[in-house]
Amino acid sequence: MHAWAARVSRDWPPFQVENHGGWRFGVADGVTKRANSALVEDLDADVAEVTEFYRERSLTPCVQVWPGQESVDERLAEHGYETVEPSLVLARDLDERPEGPERTRITHEPTREWVEPFGGADPSRAEGVVRILGRVTAAYGVHASGNGRGCAVLDGESVAICAMVTVPEARGRGVAKAVLWDLLTRAHDEGARKAYLCVVADNGPALRLYRGAGFVEVCRYHNRVLAN
Repeated sequence: MHAWAARVSRDWPPFQVENHGGWRFGVADGVTKRANSALVEDLDADVAEVTEFYRERSLTPCVQVWPGQESVDERLAEHGYETVEPSLVLARDLDERPEGPERTRITHEPTREWVEPFGGADPSRAEGVVRILGRVTAAYGVHASGNGRGCAVLDGESVAICAMVTVPEARGRGVAKAVLWDLLTRAHDEGARKAYLCVVADNGPALRLYRGAGFVEVCRYHNRVLAN
């Protein structure tokens, strides 16, 4: 398995994991592709096993494809799996303490204010995200205005920034920037010295935010999804 694939899955864990046939299958009741996808453990693994595994669970078959797995990527394409959401892994050091603007309320449990902007019209998705993050050590940040939030998954000297959301009417006003910097500050205070995050490659506003905060590309991957 690719090292970054293992790292990302550890910080955004499925509810259930099964390993067989050269695959590591993740299941999280359909909440996010990242937690409901197969990771490659053997480059000769049979693609048909992925299809069968997820179809039996009424989930969309999905595989994360990382560098060095080009042969698997070709076989997935031959089986009708389409490329979805090419993504980047961005990282930065945290040797020096970031100076956040202190505009974010940070807690170690998700508050009602943290959950509501994420759930929107689909409360089950918000519940699923909370369940995923409940399996790791996390800091939950809500902007003082209530218009944005994010999460920092803490793992010793590493922190993963995830679940960043700003309500549409507040975008472009520095809300996400404040939440990001405040989460990085809290992570440093709790011992993190390296930070990373995943972002969809064509999300221009998010890329500008993260690169402006010192994040640089360290890897990339994409999903292969079999449509119904």
